[in-house]
Amino acid sequence: MKKNIIYVTSFLALTLGSISCSDSFLELEPKTGQVEANYYKTEDQALLALTAVYDAYAVQNWQFVPIMSDIFSDDAFCGGANVNDMSQWQEMEMFKMTPENNTSGDLWNRCYSGIYRANLYLQKQADIEWKTEGLKARMEAETLFLRAYFYWDLVRHYGYVPLITEVLPSVEDYKSIPQSTPAEIFTQIASDLLKAIPELPVQITTAEKGRISKAAAQALAARIYLYHEGFAKTVLGSTTFSDGTTTIDKAYVQAALDQIISSNAYSLLPNYADLWDWNNQNNKESILEIQYSDKAKSGDWGGWNINGNFACVWISVRNPEGDDSIFPGWSLDIPSWSLANEFEAGDPRKDATIYNADVKMSKYNKAFMNTGYFNKKYMAQSAYIGSGGDQAHNFPRNFVDIRYAEVLLMAAELYMTDNASKALSYFNQVRTRSLGAGAALTSLNIDAIYHERRVEFGGEGLRKWDLLRRGNDYAAAKINASFVVPQGIPNPADFTVRTFKADTWGMFPIPASEIRNTNKDVLKQMVPAYK
Repeated sequence: MKKNIIYVTSFLALTLGSISCSDSFLELEPKTGQVEANYYKTEDQALLALTAVYDAYAVQNWQFVPIMSDIFSDDAFCGGANVNDMSQWQEMEMFKMTPENNTSGDLWNRCYSGIYRANLYLQKQADIEWKTEGLKARMEAETLFLRAYFYWDLVRHYGYVPLITEVLPSVEDYKSIPQSTPAEIFTQIASDLLKAIPELPVQITTAEKGRISKAAAQALAARIYLYHEGFAKTVLGSTTFSDGTTTIDKAYVQAALDQIISSNAYSLLPNYADLWDWNNQNNKESILEIQYSDKAKSGDWGGWNINGNFACVWISVRNPEGDDSIFPGWSLDIPSWSLANEFEAGDPRKDATIYNADVKMSKYNKAFMNTGYFNKKYMAQSAYIGSGGDQAHNFPRNFVDIRYAEVLLMAAELYMTDNASKALSYFNQVRTRSLGAGAALTSLNIDAIYHERRVEFGGEGLRKWDLLRRGNDYAAAKINASFVVPQGIPNPADFTVRTFKADTWGMFPIPASEIRNTNKDVLKQMVPAYK
């Protein structure tokens, strides 16, 4: 999608009904021809409008944050057909992004499209004839959560961005919205999450899978708090994560995570590999999944009408032979040797996370930056080809955004110095699930937690943010070391030495198109590397 935000805001006002999402609650028929003036009247229309906000959360559109985050980190290489394939990601990986980078523009547009939809919903909800008790409060809370999520993506990728919390009267008004500081964006995120949490249900029914729960909002607050504490305070100068009344601090997050744990609404699956069974989605360990299906039967390569998990093809094997279960892909987001070597001997999570094509296949196209490894959790499977449209677009593999194991490991990290026994109990639940009781640790430190997070969440997009919140020196050491390749590999020239650039702050430049489309000096590059 190459529309700028100004175009998006005017366009969506007329076509908000032209949406499609996926499964259950999100599996709603696309509607067309419904203009804003006669749209927000019934609960059914409200639900469809809320689905439009979820749609912006789910869209991949060449800017899917989990995959980009893994490529940025020491967990994966960009890969692809050659050094020019997905050049916008190659630039990101090698710290060569410019304001003209398409990925930067696509991510910005996706976030502000979602924010516009959220703001329009919040503005129009008063016009709806509400009949179901508690529904208005719940749907408002879901919308606030999603708006907070969009601003979370914006602040961690750009830092200084316009803060828009209402639909403005005209296109011209959007051209003069000033950049807010990271502190102001974190304040808005805190405000939205704190308003949302009390109104969200503890658990989501099967019929409503994919909707936001109280635990999802609490866990997101904890995830953002850890990043804010480790990175935003020191690099971005954001001193507090608060709405002005309540501060999302260590004590708040500890209590929130304890509440999720004590609710018994979620639990670890006994077998780690079962998490990645395509027939076992939205399971007991899942707190929030982005829902995907083949319902839309998409053939549109633009991105916004793709309702399947398009990323499954991005990460799968090129021209595979010898394993009919694997659907051909593009060999992007290639797991690194560094990630593979992180697993302890006998850890079953390695085989559940990494597909070794050199062992499993008789032949395949060993493309650019090939390590022989592929992301097994999400790679395309032949048994799940969609029933229509382009086969590459319609895989019904949800993306697991937040799961219970992360809640336990975040709680372990936060209690490590305050309550060592509690921290160890939470930590060992995750560790022994895969390695057995004999692998339980008797003491805990931050390195042990980082190791466990890396092998537990490999291929899930969390590693970049863990590296950054531990500081530039730590991130640099890990990222640079991942490009030290093993002796004797056949393609060493593919791995140009990568040197971490601290002055990028791990962020993207503000898209040049947005600077051109706003009034003079309204948007400026604030990240040192892009000034």
